[in-house]
Formats: sequence, structure tokens, C-alpha cells
Amino acid sequence: MKLDDEVPGILSRVLTAAPARRQAILAALAAYEVKAGVFDVSEDLIPMSFAEVVRHGRVADILRMTFGDVPEGLPGLLERIGERPLDRRADYLAIFQMLARNDVRAADALRGAGRITRRKLEVLSSLDPRWHHTHTLERLDTGAEATTFNAAVEFVQSVCSRASDETVAEAIAQMRPTSTLPRLLDRFIRRADRLPVNPVPVGDNDLRPLSTTRDLLEAGLRYRNCISHRLSEVAAGKLAIAEYQTQLLVEFRPLSLGAAWMFRDVHGPRNGPVALALIAEVEAKCDALGIPRITEAGGGDGWKSYRRFTGELEWG
Repeated sequence: MKLDDEVPGILSRVLTAAPARRQAILAALAAYEVKAGVFDVSEDLIPMSFAEVVRHGRVADILRMTFGDVPEGLPGLLERIGERPLDRRADYLAIFQMLARNDVRAADALRGAGRITRRKLEVLSSLDPRWHHTHTLERLDTGAEATTFNAAVEFVQSVCSRASDETVAEAIAQMRPTSTLPRLLDRFIRRADRLPVNPVPVGDNDLRPLSTTRDLLEAGLRYRNCISHRLSEVAAGKLAIAEYQTQLLVEFRPLSLGAAWMFRDVHGPRNGPVALALIAEVEAKCDALGIPRITEAGGGDGWKSYRRFTGELEWG
């Protein structure tokens, strides 16, 4: 409004201009008003003739008057903002700075993601530069979600040697329209090869540790259960699985402070019931291996005999 007082017609020009010129004017005003902390824009760099440039100048003239050297691609990105202004002045300066430092990956991600919004700029600023791509920009909704994705990829890379920066970036680039980022990460988890050591030693004839993702996936198919969806727990050391006499799966959980593992539960095919006699065998095997378990208080051996004799079952 102050500029319109100086050169009448500026307000009308802004309201009726095409998106490219309108956003160039708004970017210029953002740079004019945000003078500290982002980049140096002094009164000398924006003289009084600035109002006349805004009123009569072309897009290139307006941007050159404001920024001096105009990075390649700035007018095109500003046009992608559309008719409405961005919510914050700093968003316009963020776009300028991104191009000024020649951040090609970020610029390409914005160009391919449709209309530029504050949300997309927040996601871009929070996302690890290695994962800057149109496909991530379109699938992440907030900066907090982008930060979570960064940490999730870091975890995947810690347990899967194949998940190099180049491989993850290529997988993102090749995503199909129906693909999701959780599915992409899950594919790497299914190839994890840095699993924690299983608490069951190798070589036992009765209790066999499932120490690889291949072992776990094959067991999930044979027992028809959800073990394939718990691979991340195994990779994180929050769960370990062994197989007892090809009849049932034995679940172990870590004790606090990483001191050891504890026998937790048994699971039959389709998570069906497991006979108490078979559970007792597993308990005896864990006792022999020095793996602790929770002992139910009271009842004694007589109670266990009663349960076996009456044929009662516990569910795995």
C-alpha cells in the first residue's frame, strides 16, 4: 500500500497480474521487508525507483532490482506457487537461497511436485538432502513426518548393508504412483543382514535359532503367521525367534540394559493352541540353555499335572 501511494496502480497490478508476475512482485516485497538474518537487503540496494519497477517492469526486471543476480530457474519456480501468496515471507527467500546455492536436487523435487506450498517447503527443509525427490515430497505431509522418515532410513541402513545412499535414492526415484514410502523401507528390512545375535546357540538338535531374514520369512510361510511383519523388531533387537522340533516357534524378549534374553511365549501353526506338554519341553530346554523365563507363582507340580491330565490348552 505504501508503494501504491508512491506510484498509483501497484495494488491493481498485483491483483490482476498473471501468476508469474504476481509471485515475482510478492518475492520482491518479501525481500524488501525481511532485511535481517537471511541475506543483506539494504535501502541502498532497493532505491525508491523500486516502486516504479514493480508497477511497470517485467518479471526479470522486478527480480533483478530486488536480488541483483537472479538464479536460473527462479521465475519458473515462483510461477509454480500459483495465484495465492505463500504464507510466510521467508518461504520466498528460501526458494531464492535454494537456487542461489545451486541445490539441484531440491529444485528438481519442487518442479515435479505440482503447486509449491508452504507444506512442501517445510518438508523439503526437514528432509535429508539425500532423499530430496518429487516422490518423497509428494508422499510426506509435514516437516515432522520428514524428520521421522530420515530416522527410519537411518535405521534401515544400520541393519541392511545393501541400503547404501545410492541404492535408497535410486529406489525412491523408481517409485511407481501406487508405491508408498513404508513399503519401500519394508523391502530393505526384508533384506536385512545385520541382525542381532540370537540367544539360542547354533547346533542344538531340538531348538534352532532363526538368525536370518530368510529363516524368518520361510518360517512365516510355513506357520502362516505374522512374523514377516515383525522383522523390524528382530532387526532392532526387541524380539528373537527360534523353532522347536519343527513344531512351534519360540519367542524371546530382551531383558533391561541388554543383560540377556528371556523366554516369552510359544506359537503354533496359525498361532493355534499349543499342548502344555510341549510347552513344558520348551521350558526345560530353555532352562538347560540358561535362558530365564517367568515362573507362575503357586500351584506347584500338582497344578501342572492337573492341567496336563485334563487336557487344558494354553494359546500361543
